[in-house]
This record gives sequence, C-alpha cells and structure tokens, in this order.
Amino acid sequence: MSAAPLIVGGGMAGAALALLLRHHGAGEVVLVESHALAAGEAPDTPSFDARSTALSAGSLAILEQLGLQNAVLENAAGIDTVHVSRRGRLGLARLTAAEQNLPRLGAVVENRWFGHVLLRAVEADPAITLRAPASLTGIRRATDGYEATLDDGEELHTPLLIAADGARSRTRDWLGISARHRDIGHDALIANVGLAEPHRGQAFERFLDEGPLALLPLPGERMALVWTGPRDDVDRWMDLDDNAFLAALRERLGRGMPRLTRVGERARYPLVLSEACAQAVPFAAVVGNAAHTLHPVAGQGFNLTLRDLELLARRVGGDAQPGRLALLEQWAADRRADQSQIGHASRWLPELFRVRQPLFAHSRQLGLLSLDLLPAARKGFGRRAMGL
Repeated sequence: MSAAPLIVGGGMAGAALALLLRHHGAGEVVLVESHALAAGEAPDTPSFDARSTALSAGSLAILEQLGLQNAVLENAAGIDTVHVSRRGRLGLARLTAAEQNLPRLGAVVENRWFGHVLLRAVEADPAITLRAPASLTGIRRATDGYEATLDDGEELHTPLLIAADGARSRTRDWLGISARHRDIGHDALIANVGLAEPHRGQAFERFLDEGPLALLPLPGERMALVWTGPRDDVDRWMDLDDNAFLAALRERLGRGMPRLTRVGERARYPLVLSEACAQAVPFAAVVGNAAHTLHPVAGQGFNLTLRDLELLARRVGGDAQPGRLALLEQWAADRRADQSQIGHASRWLPELFRVRQPLFAHSRQLGLLSLDLLPAARKGFGRRAMGL
C-alpha cells in the first residue's frame, strides 16, 4: 500500500510532474507507465518518439529548477531568432534573444533525448517509485483518495491520482471526466532535414495556404520540419520521393530560407484537438494531453503543459492533503486564463493566415509589419510566447 501521489502515464508530462512534485516537497511519488522505460536506452513510447519539442525560455527556467537544463541542452539547439512570415505577402516578424535580453529564446530537443534526461533523473531519486511496464486495471474511490489496482493484482492507495496517460486517457474516463475531441481533417508531417550551411539558431514559421510550416534548429546542420495541411495534401507529400519532396518544400519556403540538402524519414500525425471537460475532481487531477492538446503552430503544447505541472506541484507538493478539492479547483482556475489564451491562439492562428479576402489579408500583413517595426509590441508578444 502507498500513500503517495500516483501519476498514471510516464511520458514527458508524467515524468516531469514526478520530478516537480519532489522538488516542491512531496515525500514520495509513484509513477506508472504501460511501456518499458529505462534511462540507459532510448525510450520508445508514444511520448518519447521521433518528434522534437521546442522548449520556450520559460520552460527551460522550470527545468533549471530541477537541475536539468544543462543536461537537456547537451543535445539540443538553442533558438536565437524566430522568423514569422506569410507566403506571397509582404511582412516579416523577427523575434530575437538579444532584444529579449535572454541567452536564447528557447531550445529544440529531440523527444528521445529529452526522455532520457527525464528518466535518468526519475531513476536517480529513491523517493520516486517507477512501475514500468505496468498498467492500471481499475480505480475505486475511497474516503481519503483512490484505490488503484495494477495489472499484477497489487493495490495502491493514493491521496492524489493524476491522469497523464494521453489524449485518449483511460484514467480520465474512469474518473468520470469526459473530453471533447475535434478532428480538424489536417495532419502534421514530421521529418528532419539536412542543411547546406549552419542554421545559426534560427527558427522559421511560414504560413502557407494549406497551413503552417515550421523549421526548427537541431544539433548539427539539421532542422526539424513540421508541415501541416489537409489530409489529402499530406497523402501526396508522403508519396513523393525525397528529391520531389525537397523540391516542393523549397518552392514553398521561397528565398531567404535555409538551403535544404536532404530529408530523413517522414512520419505523419493526425491533428485531433482535445479538451477535458474538467481538470480537477476530488482527489484527482488531469494533466498533459489528457487535459488538452493543441495545434502544433508556434510549438506551445508542452510549454503550456509544463506551466500547468509546475503550478500543480507547487500547490500540492508539500501539502498533507494534496487531493483536497478546494486546492485542486483553485489550481485549475489559476491556469484557466493561460490555457484559454494559448488554446484560442493555436486554434485560430492557422485559420487567420489562410483567409484570402484582400482587406483582411492586408490588415494581417500590417500586423506582421508592426511586430517587426515596433520593438515594444514585439517584445511583449515574444515574452508571452515564451511563457515569461
């Protein structure tokens, strides 16, 4: 039996939350993951897959609290400049680390390395019990928490059950929390591309008629590509041979963009936006993709989640009754404005840049120009995007 907070899901959100809870005073934490996890190997789970994560300056500051920023940056590429543009229109916004008085705007890390860093820290903490591979087969409400049954028959008592097991969370369903799922009919095509010259810490967000395209710096002369568009378009892009794919990509990027020389293995992920109808109930909380998933535009998903996790850990980590409903509801309320603003921006920004009505398009380009010409507006926008 255990009286520790129990996190279901050992991906990026679950592992980070376990470490944050310990940092903020939790005596013990139990982390349950259905896949095998080992810090000495490259984890191969839906969370620690071939994708990359753009960590904002605010997220790096949270990782610094845990003593993990330097380890992450060992195999990450810093973002010094972000270029935002619209194909076929005037206007370019540039956000720079120097203007924000920061060493970097953020960094891009491949998920498998990030997973290695997180799991190494989890395994190094004797107060975190990692059960993997292991699954819950059911939960039962108790007077002071939950009784959770593992697939080997063991029962764990927890004063705080945390669902971090993904957008289709079974734990969230067992808690009686429904979720809205919206398939927008678009996919994200993911690949790494090679460059003819160093990227110099530049990141690019290019808005196309079909959807946004991002190039994010990686260690070496490589960048991570995230190209979103209607499913039929992605079908065609996936069927192209490497040379034809690079030609199509170069044509959409236009002049002034990095020169691409090769493309690695391509993968695709459906864009299904989801939102839990509640994030706090008595003795339980819902976090990560189980709470909300976002369009990948501007790379805000995990950064938003990390802010959720840091505040949750700060509120409940040292509390003798971490599952108190008043405590959890206050946490959810305090995170609502940030979640709403980022959620609305990530949902509507791609649509805004697809509108072709001339007057509206002109106003949109003036907005990009104003960001480039007005340092105060640009600095404020940048600090919000970085979680600062």
